[in-house]
Amino acid sequence: MAKNIKAIKCPNCGSIKKTEIKTDHFRCLNCDTEYFLDNDDINININHTPYQGAQQSTTAKRNTVTIVITTILLLFVLFLVVKNFNRNSKEAVSTESAKEKYDYYGSDIVYQNVNTGKAVFLRLGRENIIGKDNSIDYVNTHAVFIDPMTKKQFKDDVIFERIRRLDNYFSTFEVYQDGTIYMTYPGEKLFTIDRKNNKLVDVTKSIFSKHPEMSSGIAKISLNDNYFDLMTNDGQEYYYVPKVDLLTKERDEVEKAIYSTYPKTWLKFDMFLSDNLMKMTLDKNTLKPTGVNLLPDRKFFRPQLLYQDDKNLIIATCATANTDGPVMLQSLNVETGAIIWSQPAVTFNYKSASKCNEGFAVHYSSGADHDYISGVLVISPEGKVISDYLLKRME
Repeated sequence: MAKNIKAIKCPNCGSIKKTEIKTDHFRCLNCDTEYFLDNDDINININHTPYQGAQQSTTAKRNTVTIVITTILLLFVLFLVVKNFNRNSKEAVSTESAKEKYDYYGSDIVYQNVNTGKAVFLRLGRENIIGKDNSIDYVNTHAVFIDPMTKKQFKDDVIFERIRRLDNYFSTFEVYQDGTIYMTYPGEKLFTIDRKNNKLVDVTKSIFSKHPEMSSGIAKISLNDNYFDLMTNDGQEYYYVPKVDLLTKERDEVEKAIYSTYPKTWLKFDMFLSDNLMKMTLDKNTLKPTGVNLLPDRKFFRPQLLYQDDKNLIIATCATANTDGPVMLQSLNVETGAIIWSQPAVTFNYKSASKCNEGFAVHYSSGADHDYISGVLVISPEGKVISDYLLKRME
């Protein structure tokens, strides 16, 4: 019997899209049903199960894509972990290197940044330069700036590169009456601390720019109570009062120049006679100071005036006449001398102090009985220790 020509439809879904897999046998491209055409042109559904090969191929492709994506993600995460580990390792090495490369600190001081009000701890570090024969004849000198509240170093400036090592030399800091901090290093160099930008500034030449007498250069400079002792390279000796830019050889001129910058009243310890706490008053006409004992009933032993302004006074004094014994750190009322607070007496040396946002910052050091620790105490106006930035021996 002849076959009629007509569209062959899938008996399952009715689609005419198909592919011939053998004579009169077809597979629906829509639902994967296999069927054949009998001699009477009747469609017979012989396999309604979807074609597993295509489905397995699709699943395999999906699984492959999933595996690839997962692998990429895992590799990316591994990369981040390794990168972070290496960065932390480098930071750790850098931190350790920073501790190790400065083997000697000549001098330290604590001061207040005038912009932020924060306490800043400045240390001088020496970086040894090792020669071919392992000799250490030259060093780099660093100015290291530390926040004693966060206990983190935030700046490191090289102030001298490849200079001769001076084993027994200590730099000297001095805080002058107007708040300016001067430093000598190494004897003929003069610096000030830029308390806005936390920087040591070399003023050796600029400070004497108006004085041709200093043109031969400085052979020696010493910091004293609001003036300098100077010797030029040609052997001339002078006094210099930086506040009024006075260079002179006359001692009387020095005292008048110094007192012309002083407030009407201030406090000081009479170090040459009795260690009394004296309240000084200045006669503005004669520029001569006079003093009265603020605390006639109190005895001080090797006292130090660490910080004062018109409202605050921080002192250190030995607890007894034994000047090798424990030392008390105290805040006194500037009008009456009454004790506002007192820290427990310890065998510390209190070296400098400043005001700060939290109250006061006090730099201390110790001897063999405390294994040569040092650091900075941050103390509230009420006398509570808020922070102790402690440095162990050789740190």
